[in-house]
Amino acid sequence: MLQPPVLSGERALAGTLVWEFGQNTLSLTPALARSLGFGGDPGRIEITAYRDRILPSDLELIYERLSRSFLRSEPMVNTYAVRLHDGSVARVRSFSRWEMSDAGTPTRFVAVISEAQGQIHITAEDEFIERLIELRFLSERVSDPNYRRIVDEMMHEVWKHRRPA
Repeated sequence: MLQPPVLSGERALAGTLVWEFGQNTLSLTPALARSLGFGGDPGRIEITAYRDRILPSDLELIYERLSRSFLRSEPMVNTYAVRLHDGSVARVRSFSRWEMSDAGTPTRFVAVISEAQGQIHITAEDEFIERLIELRFLSERVSDPNYRRIVDEMMHEVWKHRRPA
């Protein structure tokens, strides 16, 4: 299971979202479901109910990135805003991945969600990091170690740039 990094100043909004492929419901951890204002069974939250909590300006990007990640099992990072039960809006970062069956087809989508307090990077930056990570995976398949060295140097520079002071 994915574990989110510890975010400085993290508040109580945190939890896990699981979607079984082909189902119309999500499973949320109980504390996350309560924070979002969902009553009843946290194991059966309607997909549309959760989707309606995401700010409309973030929805298109999330769906576009989810569709691109569908046939890959590498982790994906998304940052978006959700409305809480008290009417306030929280910025969250989700670390998610598709779990694959033995046949290599996606079966479950698991996202570990944490409220982000502090530095939030723009979507283009997160997307750039994600592409770098994919390049690193690809460089492992190439026999020439120069590719790995180049990507590692790029990742090191990005890490220095993004690390909080």
